[in-house]
Amino acid sequence: MKKLLVLAVMVATLGVCAAAESPIKLSLYDNIAWPQTNKANIVLGLVDNNTPTVAGVSLAIGSSRVDDLTGASWAWIYARSNNLTGVQWALYDVTNRATGVTFGLVNHNKGAFTGAQLGFVNLANNMKGLQWGFYNQAETLTGLQLGFVNYINRIDKGLQIGLVNIIESNGWLPIMVIVNGKF
Repeated sequence: MKKLLVLAVMVATLGVCAAAESPIKLSLYDNIAWPQTNKANIVLGLVDNNTPTVAGVSLAIGSSRVDDLTGASWAWIYARSNNLTGVQWALYDVTNRATGVTFGLVNHNKGAFTGAQLGFVNLANNMKGLQWGFYNQAETLTGLQLGFVNYINRIDKGLQIGLVNIIESNGWLPIMVIVNGKF
């Protein structure tokens, strides 16, 4: 009986210690996870993975939501990162600030993005790098857009290559076929 009590205390202590930070987190849905941790290196999620900080890999069948991600995130349906440094892949990707690469059917960046957006539809606020897809849109661009339809509100320095290229405020011409830009 004494050994069983000691074992129970050890397991409870490990569970409390794991709550602060854990190398691996298994997540079923939102906060239904083991261990309950805010920081992990490897997160495996079934329906939904919600972890504030991941320094490593986040894998989810449904969706992955991470505030600070350094590493890689992969989800079938939806992936969201507030601060991304690395790679993110899902059918629908959302980032606020990112340095790295996003792959998806739709990539939507709401803040500053440095790197590459590779998808069918790419939307960015302040884009520095490459957008490659069927439809590319950026509020400001320093870099390259490759697609059938490319739209920029303002270009700092860069090039658009595609069937229809639109630069609303300061390009060579407002609408060009094949190529448009500013250097």
